[in-house]
Amino acid sequence: MKKSLLALAVLGAFAGAASAQSSVTIYGKLNVEAGKAIGTTDKTLLDVAGSRLGFRGVEDMGGGLKATFGIEHRFNPATGDSAAAKFWNGYSTVGLMGDWGHIRLGRDYVVGFLMVQNQIDPFGGDTQGALRNIGMISGSTGPAGAGKVRYDSQIEYHFSASGFNIAAQVADAGAVNGGRAKRPFALATNYAGGPLFVGLAYENGGDADDKHLSLGGRYNFGFATLSAGYSRGTNVAGVDVKGYLLGANVPFGAGDFKLGYAVSDNDAVAGKLKKVGIGYHYNLSKRTKVFADYGKVGGGEPVGQKTGYDFGIQHNF
Repeated sequence: MKKSLLALAVLGAFAGAASAQSSVTIYGKLNVEAGKAIGTTDKTLLDVAGSRLGFRGVEDMGGGLKATFGIEHRFNPATGDSAAAKFWNGYSTVGLMGDWGHIRLGRDYVVGFLMVQNQIDPFGGDTQGALRNIGMISGSTGPAGAGKVRYDSQIEYHFSASGFNIAAQVADAGAVNGGRAKRPFALATNYAGGPLFVGLAYENGGDADDKHLSLGGRYNFGFATLSAGYSRGTNVAGVDVKGYLLGANVPFGAGDFKLGYAVSDNDAVAGKLKKVGIGYHYNLSKRTKVFADYGKVGGGEPVGQKTGYDFGIQHNF
């Protein structure tokens, strides 16, 4: 009997040690907005923020080497349907990391989007006030092709030290990434320390002409965080595109006022595309907030309804 108990205790100790070497995190976001999107007259439930369910994990294999993985599903909480044809539309990667950096393979965000463009918009690309697709990803919602958000079948490398971060990635050509003639690639670097953030990124989409440069920064003055960004490049048609974004996040009570202005300039279109966004996000807790936002566009694109608004609730876990 004592031997059996001792064996069970030893097995339990080994199991505890093994489980301590691996960790899996389940996370997600549920976001529902009642409102009207820019470009339509429909008043309905929206999800601009992109509700998601994700799993990410790390296995410590010893000697400073770790294996990593991440998968993220996007869905529409108003209907329960998948938000895209790809089930793991957010990303799906597996990798290795150590003191030398982090290598990931699979489907993932373009490093310029992740490390620069998405850091400048005070709305973070969410709600009808979002500005990044106008000012920071030249051509994402206007002239197509200058900047991308994700690559399929890609390999990327990240390294971080003393607040500095660098990253590089290259992806397959052909139909898997929109029929690119050559392998698209992207480079990015940023620095985050105290109240300061600055970043710079370059992307070559793999066609004869498309390329994209973006840079930006933000600074937390205490009473407000101010941000500014600039982007320029050429799209798949060889047309010059450029843009800029100015934004502010102002703490007020338990929430934040968000406002900003963005411009996209396409040499093939008469008139610049401009957008103003404003909103208030109130934190009910660390994980849950309610919000109201308004956006208005002007200039050559898009045609039709130029205003949008939303009232919503978002929970993160």
